Amino acid sequence: MRISDTAYAALEAVVGAENISAKEFVLAGNRVKTPEIPFEYHSADAIIMPRSTEEVAEIIKICNQYGIIFVPTISGASVDAFANREGSILINLCRMNRILEINETDRYVLIEPGVRHVQLYPELRKRGWSYTAASVGPGGSVVSNFTSTSGDHHTQHANSRANRYLLGVEMVLPNGEIIHTGSLHAGSGWFCPDGPGPGLRGIVKGYCGSHGQMGIITKAAIAIDPCKGPAEFISEGISPHFRTRFESKCSKVYVYNYTDIRNVCEAMLRLGEAEIGSTVQKYFYVPLTLLMTDSANEFWQKWESGYREAMSMPLIVHLAPRSERELAYEERILEDIVAETGGKRLPRELESWWEDNMDFFMIVGRLQSVLRLGGGWMPVKLASDSVTHMGEIGASLGEYFSDYMGDGKLLCAPENYQIIPMEYGHFAHIEVMIMWDRYDQRSGKALAEFRARSRKEDIERHFHGETPGCLNATMEEIGPLWSDCNVWMRKIKEQFDPNNVANPML
Repeated sequence: MRISDTAYAALEAVVGAENISAKEFVLAGNRVKTPEIPFEYHSADAIIMPRSTEEVAEIIKICNQYGIIFVPTISGASVDAFANREGSILINLCRMNRILEINETDRYVLIEPGVRHVQLYPELRKRGWSYTAASVGPGGSVVSNFTSTSGDHHTQHANSRANRYLLGVEMVLPNGEIIHTGSLHAGSGWFCPDGPGPGLRGIVKGYCGSHGQMGIITKAAIAIDPCKGPAEFISEGISPHFRTRFESKCSKVYVYNYTDIRNVCEAMLRLGEAEIGSTVQKYFYVPLTLLMTDSANEFWQKWESGYREAMSMPLIVHLAPRSERELAYEERILEDIVAETGGKRLPRELESWWEDNMDFFMIVGRLQSVLRLGGGWMPVKLASDSVTHMGEIGASLGEYFSDYMGDGKLLCAPENYQIIPMEYGHFAHIEVMIMWDRYDQRSGKALAEFRARSRKEDIERHFHGETPGCLNATMEEIGPLWSDCNVWMRKIKEQFDPNNVANPML
């Protein structure tokens, strides 16, 4: 069922004819999936671009009146940011792209959802501030990462993930009501997420975000921190052949390799106890090799010449203290911990690459490099629990990953997962990166089978290997592992969205 002419006219009256379209070529350009997603999407019936909170509220009210499904989107990088059935519209928030306030006294920035990391991050850096930029690339929406999707990043060891830094929020509920959370509700400003007004962080974000199922965030304040690094980066060359360096005597990268994930986890915990390191992470060894190359041929040359074995479990540590004396102190602790846990320092070539691309620790500017191998990658699991539990999950992959490798299936890389400790090792994040060929049906089939097997193994082993986010088939399957969160989320959504118009997935 396509939306009626009457409903379309009502939507057009809100934003103007130039900001809504149902033309086929426009819709086609907004339903083409990103390469890593192994399934097709239904076409939306229209796409609309509001400019203000009030316009968003009016659009949602019209959707309720005419029974139209709405799906909020910005960059389209999320699997759930597309229509999945007839009678749907995409609400593209790209026109709401203003940095509304940078408050250096109360240490927050107020932004709209269309603001990208490439827009906000340089603006803050030149003023001496920074924030926890999610590892999604420069084009990712800041608000989306902080409120609606995962938001993990590569400096979580020394601080935390995005949801810890979310402050006041302006949000349009699925019925069109505009609400304000935290101190904003009481007219006290944007600085506090929980009081004296209602604290709805569990509804707004939770841990992974509800992907627009509880409404649309139209403004959000996020906390900012003083930046220890330079206000501007020194860069040379043209992307992807460029270098971006820190000119600092207090910034140094170390890369080690391990043969046992238990020892990697022990090193992470020891570094956390010592409270040293800006970044500590067990990184994916396939993307690490890809990031260091400029072509698929160069990747295979490095991969088959020994990189696969030399970097099977790379531990990357970035020390960024405030003085050279403190750096020397942290280096001695790092050396002792690595020696006692069995790590082997890798060639200087690897460390120098990271130092020449230090923007990676802030915003991943070369993330597109992972698409060189067949054009497909799929992040799997995206869970959080203790450091040791994440290690157990990673180790378990090798027990069945080989069933899906070879003969045009998945790349032979059972250790291709990352573990990032958070808040000095109090908990950690895992992400498994599956490399597949989107032009080979056997590869896509193997990916689907592996994902199903992986989830089945988690349930049978009682592993917290995948964190539930929005209400969908996955949450219904793994919800019992998480205190029946699927039951509670269904009840909450029924109250917030009685007409089930906010990005339903069941």
